[in-house]
Amino acid sequence: MSGAIVASGLCKAFTSRSGVLVEALGGVSLRAEPGNITCVLGPTGSGKSTLLRIMAGLEEPDSGSVLVGGKSPEVITGDIGYLTQQHTLLPWLRVLENIALPMRLRGADAKERESKAREIASSLGLGDYLDLYPYELSGGMQRRAALGRLLAQEAGYWLLDEPFSNLDERTSHSLQGLLLGLVREHGLSVVFVTHSVDEAAWLGDRIAVLSAAPGVLAESFEPALIRPRRRLSEDYGDIMERIRRSFESILGEE
Repeated sequence: MSGAIVASGLCKAFTSRSGVLVEALGGVSLRAEPGNITCVLGPTGSGKSTLLRIMAGLEEPDSGSVLVGGKSPEVITGDIGYLTQQHTLLPWLRVLENIALPMRLRGADAKERESKAREIASSLGLGDYLDLYPYELSGGMQRRAALGRLLAQEAGYWLLDEPFSNLDERTSHSLQGLLLGLVREHGLSVVFVTHSVDEAAWLGDRIAVLSAAPGVLAESFEPALIRPRRRLSEDYGDIMERIRRSFESILGEE
């Protein structure tokens, strides 16, 4: 099981091409526990993607710090899985080869790579799609293959930036269920960025609502809901309403 992801007082500003200083993060602190999903909800420009990039070691904060399992993210980049809205599968590789790529990069032999990749693909419902290229897959299957590549990477920390956006509701719900199972099975520490109140309420063990830029932690929620959650239950409706009110109050301030 992985350790926690801990962000403390993260601040980050950029200079635009026109020379204007843009403050992305204004001092964000949050903690993502192992075996849990921490959802980050906020309006466009609130610094959500910047927060993930700092956690992944791809950006340096102007101030504040991030520890991933007690270490700097730059030290353990191989144990951090990062997935954006784009699946980033390599278009010239078939599904099996895409899933096996992290094992190939760390020097596993061909027989081991194929065996493990087939096992992962089967667990994700991709067993009949191994010889297809990414462009031949539906959006949902592309996301499954991308999750498979994270599993092959054996990353204990997953940073997911709206990975299920632009999918139909049924496919999105299916992938949400798949993610919950993977977190439970592998004890992952997950930070999941979303614009969707429903997605945050369904997935989040903790939900951090960021303000408009510069992003600060406006409010946080820890839903006391038994899993599997039921979208039509009264308790689920209550937490949805609380998160929605918080989010809409921020949108009203923009």
